[in-house]
Amino acid sequence: MICPNCGSNISDGRKRCERCGMDLSLYRKIIYASNQYYNNGLAKAKVRDLSGAITALRNSLELNKLNTNARNLLGLVYFEMGETVAALSEWVISKHLQPEDNNAEEYISRVQSNPTKLEYQNQAIKRYNTALNYAKRKSDDLAVIQLKKVISLNPHFIRAYQLLSLLYMKSGENDKAERMLAKAAKIDVSNNTTLRYRKELEVPAALKDSDNNSEATNSTTSSIMPVSSYKEDKPNIMAFVNLVVGVIIGIAVTAFLIIPSIDKKHNMNDNLNYIDYSSGLAIQEEKDKTIKDLQQKNTDLQDQVNKLQKEVDSFATPEDSNAIYNPLFEAVDRYMTEMTKTNAKDRDYTGIAEILATIDEDKYESETSIALLKRLQQEVYPTAAQIHYDLGHNLYSSAKYEESLAEFAKSMTYDPTNVNPVYFTARAYHRLKDYDNAALYYNRVLSDYPGSRRERNAKDFLAQVQSAVE
Repeated sequence: MICPNCGSNISDGRKRCERCGMDLSLYRKIIYASNQYYNNGLAKAKVRDLSGAITALRNSLELNKLNTNARNLLGLVYFEMGETVAALSEWVISKHLQPEDNNAEEYISRVQSNPTKLEYQNQAIKRYNTALNYAKRKSDDLAVIQLKKVISLNPHFIRAYQLLSLLYMKSGENDKAERMLAKAAKIDVSNNTTLRYRKELEVPAALKDSDNNSEATNSTTSSIMPVSSYKEDKPNIMAFVNLVVGVIIGIAVTAFLIIPSIDKKHNMNDNLNYIDYSSGLAIQEEKDKTIKDLQQKNTDLQDQVNKLQKEVDSFATPEDSNAIYNPLFEAVDRYMTEMTKTNAKDRDYTGIAEILATIDEDKYESETSIALLKRLQQEVYPTAAQIHYDLGHNLYSSAKYEESLAEFAKSMTYDPTNVNPVYFTARAYHRLKDYDNAALYYNRVLSDYPGSRRERNAKDFLAQVQSAVE
C-alpha cells in the first residue's frame, strides 16, 4: 500500500504511516469501497449487465482513480458496446497512471495491431454521425441505409441498433424494430434506452381489441349516408359579426401577447450581450492581475539578489583574511546562481548548505557579514534538512540503516527543530542492535521534543531497548 501523503510503502497492518504519521484508517475504507464497486462491476459484466457495470466501475474510479483494474475493465465494457474511442481513452489513462505491469498496454496493442478492423470501427463512427444528422433532418431512408452499413462494420455498436429501431418504429415497422432491439439486448441486457424502446412496442391486448372494434364499427357505418332535410338558405348576419369579433380578438392578442414577447426577447438578447461582455472583461482583468503579480514577484526576487550583491560589495575585508571570507563569498555566489533557476527542484540547496557548515561564525568581526551568514542559513538550511531527511528515510525503508544515519545527521544539523530525523536515527540504531545509541536518541526525542507525535512510539521502543540490554 502507498501512503497518499508522502508516497512511501506501508505494510497492510499499519494504521499510520511510519514516515509522515498520517492516519490511514479513512483511506483504507475508501480503498475498500473502491474495490467493492470494482467487484460489483465485474460481476455485472460477467452476466452482460454492461450498463450496471459502467455505473459501478465509475463509482470505483471516483473513490480511487489509481484503481487500474477498474479502469481497464471499464475500457473492456466500452469496447464490447462498440465505443472504441471511449475504451482507448480509459486504457491510455490507465497506462499513464501505471506504466509498468499493466494489461492496458496489451489491450491497446491488440486494437492497434489490426489496422483494417480499426479503420472499420472509425468508419462506423463516422457513418453513425452521418445517419444521426440525416435523422435530425427527417431523411429517414438515408439514415436507415447508413445505420445498416454501421452495423455491418461494427456488430456491437449498441447505439446504432437503438437509432435504427427508433426509425423503424417511426415508420410503423415494429417487427423490424423489435429485432434490432433484441440484438442490442443480447449485448447489454439492462440498457435503459433499449428497455424503454421495447416498452413502447408493447401494446396492451385490451387496447388492441378496442381499436379493432372501433375500426369494425367505423367500417360498418361508413357506408350509410345520412339523409339531410331540405332547408332554404337565408342571409346570416351572425357570420359577419363573428368575423368582425375575430379580427378584434386577433388584434388584441397581438397587442397584449405577441408584441410584449418580442420586446422581452430583445431585452434578453441585450442582457446576454452585456453578460458576455462583462464575463470577458472579468477574464481579461484576471489575466492582467496574474501578469502583474508575476511581474511583482520577479521584481521582488531581483531586488533580493541586488540587495545581497550590495551587501557583498560593501564588505571591507583585510587582505590577510581572504581565506576566512572566501567560503561566505562562494556561498553567496552559489545562492544567487541557484536562485536564477525557475524550477526549485533544480536548485542545489545541499551544496550551499555544506559550504555554510564550514564557516566559523566566531571569526567574523563585521556585523554585516554575520547578518548575511544568518540570512543565508535561514534561506538554505530548512530545505537542505528536508532533502537529507527524505534521502535518509528512503535508505532506511530499503534497510540500508548505516547509510541512512549520515543523512539523518545532516538533517539534524541543518534543522534541530525537526523530531523526525532524531526519531529515525534511534530506529536505525535499534535495527542495527546498537542499543546504547538507540536509547540515547530515544531519550533525546522524549526530552527535546515533548508532545510530538513520535513521543509515544519512542517510549515503547525505549522500553524494548532497555529490556534487551537487561
